[in-house]
Amino acid sequence: MALDVRGSRGTLGLYALIATAITTSLLAVLAYYLLEPFVFPSVGPTIFILFFTPLGLQAAPRNVLGGQLIGIVCGYLSLVIFGVNSAPPDIFDLTGARMGSAIVALSFTVALMIWLGLPHAPAGATTLIVALGLVHTLPHIAILFTAIVLVVICAFVVNRSAGIPVPWWRPPTP
Repeated sequence: MALDVRGSRGTLGLYALIATAITTSLLAVLAYYLLEPFVFPSVGPTIFILFFTPLGLQAAPRNVLGGQLIGIVCGYLSLVIFGVNSAPPDIFDLTGARMGSAIVALSFTVALMIWLGLPHAPAGATTLIVALGLVHTLPHIAILFTAIVLVVICAFVVNRSAGIPVPWWRPPTP
């Protein structure tokens, strides 16, 4: 029997609680044992979408991975263009270059997700995390994307195990 994701808020809330705990625990264990930051702020909204609206457009693996990749690339290119890729991370360092990086990264991330048909709102947070220099080294950017891939895989397994017919790749057709 499949979990009715349109069912009561109580049932859906309990499911989201358990599914989120499982997914976040996976990232936390990896972070602890590998001594790398697998738990990123923009992963939280992605997890919310994957368990609150698992059949929604923004929850399709193609859109999660594509949107997040767009956010990461736009954020990093903006860092490089504005010359703040080697600056130490500091969200309170509101220089013109850092603000320019944020503006360009977020603007292009939103536009590219729309133009390419890969909407995933949490990618806006990801692009700002990168564009502001909070995650600015290529190894940590790779870990960020790896964390997103792991979240998508974990959510797929958890949702399918609950009987929710989430898509393999593309969003379901209406």
